[in-house]
Amino acid sequence: MANNTPKKNKAHQPLKHRKRSFGSWFVRNGVLLLAGYLFLTKVPFINPVYVWLRDNYLKSNMEIIKQYPDATYDQKMALKLGGDYNYILFLRDNTPEDAVIYYPSGGDFRATHPAIEQNPFNGKLIDKLTVVRALYPRKVVTEEEYGKTSWSKKITHVAIVNGKNRDKLPYPVGENYVNGVLPVKQPVQQTNTPKP
Repeated sequence: MANNTPKKNKAHQPLKHRKRSFGSWFVRNGVLLLAGYLFLTKVPFINPVYVWLRDNYLKSNMEIIKQYPDATYDQKMALKLGGDYNYILFLRDNTPEDAVIYYPSGGDFRATHPAIEQNPFNGKLIDKLTVVRALYPRKVVTEEEYGKTSWSKKITHVAIVNGKNRDKLPYPVGENYVNGVLPVKQPVQQTNTPKP
């Protein structure tokens, strides 16, 4: 005769919870609290990046916020980052939203031009991640990507900094064009000739 009683499955039995004592809870949380305290007080002084973050970046941000409480985000960033951020705003305001922009390299930003006494750029915004965020939805192609990605074949505008990158355009650009952005397709010049 077969036994019709179901076997007890250990997987379906409820687990018995052990009650932790107050002492073990206190020791475990005390160790975690001590580790957190040591991390927050010692590590920032060991790593110079944390010192820069605390002493320079955060303090300068707070000074700008206190000094100009009614300024917009773009105005605060321009005050803080100078010519680099103003240039990105210029690109944003002078290109269509579907533009694919060739963005200058760090060397282009650090280069000097004979027509300018002092370079207006400080090289703080040369990384692609920052530029892409500021120029979205525009696409950005860097020197490293030029000719290697599908977007580099669709470039519609070339950003010119310190006279660099004029050679990326299919038409001649004068030496006096130092900083700006130009379309890859040369705009059609309208003539004032009367129609017969």
